[in-house]
Amino acid sequence: LWRGHAGDMSACTAALRRAPSPPSAHRGVGTRPRACAVRAASSSSATSPAAVLGEGWSASQVAIFADSPTTRALVTCDLLELRPPELCPELPMWLLRDGDDILELWARTEKLAAEACKNAGDKKEEHNTEGVNNGSTALSNTKSSLHPPYWAVPWVGGQAVARFILDNPEVVAGKTVLDVGSGCGVAALAAAMAGAKSVCANDIDPLAGVAFLENARACGLNVTGVEGSSSTSSSTSSCILETSVEDLLQSSATSVAKYDVIMAGDVCFVKNLAEAFQGWLGDVSTRKPGAVTILGDPRRQDAWAPKPGWATGMESVATYEVTTKSTSPLTEGQAVRNTAVWLSEEGSM
Repeated sequence: LWRGHAGDMSACTAALRRAPSPPSAHRGVGTRPRACAVRAASSSSATSPAAVLGEGWSASQVAIFADSPTTRALVTCDLLELRPPELCPELPMWLLRDGDDILELWARTEKLAAEACKNAGDKKEEHNTEGVNNGSTALSNTKSSLHPPYWAVPWVGGQAVARFILDNPEVVAGKTVLDVGSGCGVAALAAAMAGAKSVCANDIDPLAGVAFLENARACGLNVTGVEGSSSTSSSTSSCILETSVEDLLQSSATSVAKYDVIMAGDVCFVKNLAEAFQGWLGDVSTRKPGAVTILGDPRRQDAWAPKPGWATGMESVATYEVTTKSTSPLTEGQAVRNTAVWLSEEGSM
């Protein structure tokens, strides 16, 4: 997720607690998405010289947090549990047991990075964990060289996009899909389960890609070739999964024109990102005839939340009420949020 600097966490959303809540009531037909065999392919975006990494990320950090047994263990550690997000009972995922535990998970992430640098004899990058181990320290006051583990939280804007896709699988069926700021990958997983031809889970945090693939396995998807296998599946029900760490907000509409569907969830939580994402999504929405662009947003701040007319052709097509059993001031912050799903289809007007 493009959650930005450490200080942004206190303004963000969506932590689940120890016991999953009953599925919330929502609009739409409750269609269970089909299962599909999935091949995971490495995205060239992560290693291409032309790729732009997200602010605060270096190539060495991306390498440290690439998919491996060590990072897989981190994204499925004892601070997380396998359970579905509130709006998507079809999708078991590795999610934080308690919102407050994000501090400890953050500390473990820092420790992994520090040990990797030490083992490699790398003195150039230092990972400051001051304050991370203090559970009483608000994230906004915590100093760290790494972003918090937002990939462990099913932010409600992403849940709304996922629910909309699961209830309306024709939106993504047989299409190429890009989920920008994917985080835990709830919307990307929904697209894969709903019959997409391929799904790219993009997030500037490389651990988000690892979490996404582990969540895909948890959902029963057959993830193989994670190390970049060029093998293909002949099954008509297969879906190719990809991950990317490129900062796509620095890219043009032309560079993402291959995607039939581009979606983002819960990315308008701070003013600069809200403006950047709304501008970028508006630009890419006209990338090619028939292109579909989707944004899920819970209006965290009315001042910069999407409003009617924020992009040409964008319409609010669904609204979901998300109720969490309990919340943490470090993550969701409130128990009930109403989340809108905005959608445009180029050439449909």
